[in-house]
Amino acid sequence: MATLYAVFACISQKFSRAEWIKAVGLDPKKVAVIGAGIVGLNTAYKSAREGMDVTIFEKQEFPPANASSIAGGMLAPFSEIEVMPLNFVQAGLKGISFWKDNLGQEQDKCMQNTGSLFIAHPEDKHMLERFAYHMPDASDEWEWVEGEALAKIEPMVAGRFNRGLYIPAEANLHPLIAMEILAKKLKDMGANIIQKEADPVELEKDFDWVVDCRGWVDGVDKDLRGIKGEIILLENKEFKLSRPVRMMHPRYPLYIIPRPNNVFAVGASAIENADEDDGLVFLRSAMELMSAAYSLHPSFGDAKVLDMSSAIRPSYIDNLPRINITQGQGYDEGEGGYIRCNGTFRHGYLLSPVMANCVSHYIATGEENEDFALFSGQYNFHVASEEAA
Repeated sequence: MATLYAVFACISQKFSRAEWIKAVGLDPKKVAVIGAGIVGLNTAYKSAREGMDVTIFEKQEFPPANASSIAGGMLAPFSEIEVMPLNFVQAGLKGISFWKDNLGQEQDKCMQNTGSLFIAHPEDKHMLERFAYHMPDASDEWEWVEGEALAKIEPMVAGRFNRGLYIPAEANLHPLIAMEILAKKLKDMGANIIQKEADPVELEKDFDWVVDCRGWVDGVDKDLRGIKGEIILLENKEFKLSRPVRMMHPRYPLYIIPRPNNVFAVGASAIENADEDDGLVFLRSAMELMSAAYSLHPSFGDAKVLDMSSAIRPSYIDNLPRINITQGQGYDEGEGGYIRCNGTFRHGYLLSPVMANCVSHYIATGEENEDFALFSGQYNFHVASEEAA
């Protein structure tokens, strides 16, 4: 099969892989994806585009109430430069490009490409300056904005803050709309989303590959832990933002994201607790998130609280995602098996398209692409050990 795809590579400028598979009469590989969160949807979408016969199994009604549906939708790789290796920052930029390609003409419905603004209160300005210290290692596409420059990009912020750090390459998505667009595209390509709690072992009987994207499930992956993330939706008709604002905070990064109809998403806490997956928000977190919004602008004092939600985000010890492959019984190397994609923590929307590209390429060719090593447990452990030393 790998030889056939080598031939395909020679003519790929004229035909997509899916068109080529159909033209030469090959049977497409049957792929089951478990979980219709953002990792599962991107994996299914990329696999379907590669000409595979894809079925998604999701135990909840779509869209599922999980970490993907209540996320902030941040596509902000530079925001993580203090805690994430630079290789992942560059992969995040690739993830933004993948999103633009995946959404195509529909990206205007759910994607903002206006960059992001970092600010800090006077008592936390050292955190902003420390963050800026790392930026030259990652990119030269950033700038300090103050005075008229700050007022030009965010006039309502400039009235209360005199300095910010602007990163034009970052973006953000409206999670639910993005998930619905991908689901529709999958349906148009012949893929199905079946509401069913699936067993990977049972699925292996009927599918060439089973890709498990369920996130945190008790007892499935002993190395995975659950981190509770919380978010609040506020309606404020007196305030406007043109891009997400990240407010430096001693305990965790706080962001305020503009959404349609004067709605703002405020998040996100990170609490080491997988035992209370009840969708509820702690009082302490609610007070901190609301205080962050109020400190950004006093008009949030009269904002309406539309929703407060929480969900469990899957994470490994280094907070970096992994792809684990188990060879299927009775299959030749790279020809079938079980794959787990997990541990995206708060990087699901940013890195899931890159992970999906790795998985679909491996299923199609039996080979690891240029980004695959980023998601190996050995690489992540090595990086975590170096940073802890």
